[in-house]
Amino acid sequence: MTEVQRYRKVDLHTHSTHSDGRLTPTELVDLAVEQGVSLFALTDHDTISGLPEAQLRAEEHGLSIVTGVEISTQWKGIPLHMVALNFAQDDPNILEIVNENQQIRLDRARKIADLLVKKGLPDLYDEAVALAGSSQIGRPHFATLLVEKGLVKDSNKAFDRYLGNKRLGQLRDVWPELERVLTSLSGKNVELILAHPRRYPLTVTKLKRLLEDFKHWGGTGLEIASGNEKPDTVRFLERLSKEYGLKASAGSDYHGPFGPWMQVGKYTQIHESGIDLVWQAWN
Repeated sequence: MTEVQRYRKVDLHTHSTHSDGRLTPTELVDLAVEQGVSLFALTDHDTISGLPEAQLRAEEHGLSIVTGVEISTQWKGIPLHMVALNFAQDDPNILEIVNENQQIRLDRARKIADLLVKKGLPDLYDEAVALAGSSQIGRPHFATLLVEKGLVKDSNKAFDRYLGNKRLGQLRDVWPELERVLTSLSGKNVELILAHPRRYPLTVTKLKRLLEDFKHWGGTGLEIASGNEKPDTVRFLERLSKEYGLKASAGSDYHGPFGPWMQVGKYTQIHESGIDLVWQAWN
């Protein structure tokens, strides 16, 4: 492997309008090229619908791209995210999981609509689904409809009056168990990466227990650098990567132009000495 291949600029965690990002897959790939990224993955939440468009645009640019998706799951009742990379798009196991999670998202939207009806509002479910289109349906779509129908002044009022957690209560999604997701995908020529591991409500002790289970059930990697993680956090995750024998991955977790760290290809760089990089085998 050449030095250029090892140290090239990668971004293996991004989002488009097919989930909760602000840019279309085409626009996102254009931005990645503009930012000097040479290896890219689109990892929308629980959907691979944006991959064909991203792949087509990447081919036009000559940009190396791998398949990706960010899968919602849970461990001991704690919601987690896992990034799957470099899989076959027709893999039945991937398709089963993303389809199941899409249904969970639709069920949540139905619950939101029902709660709004109980507050005396019209049933907005079908309109919210139509408004969401190919993107992930969520509370912002209901807020938009409330504004359009003149039921609230603006989106902030929609959340203050109807859609905030205090108004709706904690609508917890029952995501599939981490063990089931990992065991169904492990050994299928796919990299299974625990996304942004320091963003969960876990002590260091519990995080290590999670990593033990993650590795035991077939997980292959750890997202060492993500978005605006501080250097100390990245150094800590580097040590855990070595300790548990997990490959290192990295990505911006880009959703849109929200701040100085939220840019495609931008994150704290990994100190790569002694670390197995997930993308090393992809050349």
